[in-house]
Amino acid sequence: MTSLEEDDKWVIEMKTELISSSRVNRLCKTKRSRKRIGWLGILTLLILMVTFLNAGNWLTVSQNPQKSDIIIVLSGSEGRVEKALGLMEEDYSDVLVLTNAYGFSVQDYKHIESIVPAEDVIKDFESHSTLDSAHYSIKLMKELRVQSAIIVSSDYHLRRAKLNYERAFKNSDIDLRFVASDSNYQSSLWWTDNFSIRITGSEYIKLVGNLVGIHGPFAKKKLYEFDDYIFS
Repeated sequence: MTSLEEDDKWVIEMKTELISSSRVNRLCKTKRSRKRIGWLGILTLLILMVTFLNAGNWLTVSQNPQKSDIIIVLSGSEGRVEKALGLMEEDYSDVLVLTNAYGFSVQDYKHIESIVPAEDVIKDFESHSTLDSAHYSIKLMKELRVQSAIIVSSDYHLRRAKLNYERAFKNSDIDLRFVASDSNYQSSLWWTDNFSIRITGSEYIKLVGNLVGIHGPFAKKKLYEFDDYIFS
């Protein structure tokens, strides 16, 4: 074999080796990419599972009460008035504000009248949504020149109430405490009964609606129609 033929053979062998090496590298990169995608998929699935399992706990943000100038009760569900009156009996405040006052029952008003003097009860008939209540509350507190309040609502409603109140009270020095009233909502196992499933879905839909500026009676009407369609 001539020297030239040997050189050609060596070049061919080198090219073959380089091609083979390139294929191996591409294969290794493909395997590493697939492995990363697999781990990313598992991580994403775990995050989704943790988010799903904690969806109910995230809604409930009850804080410990502290002595305040007024107690503001949001209407809408049973147990809220009882919780507020219990706080008054424990001397956390002696002034009660009923916001969205049309939403309270005759029984609620009778219970309040039997315990709290009429002059210590303020009724808000202007508000029709949680954000309305928040705006009414800050206006009232400025008029009364008070600096602290306990906001009472159902446990599952507190996250949304807190977000709306913090939005309305932004840049103010007023101290707010959010205290939950008891309900049948199963925050840790919300997916185990129809009531908790419906409440969780409803609250998250309302949260999204509130974030994009949807509030008031019309929004509630449409939400209830949607709830009936999805959960009936």
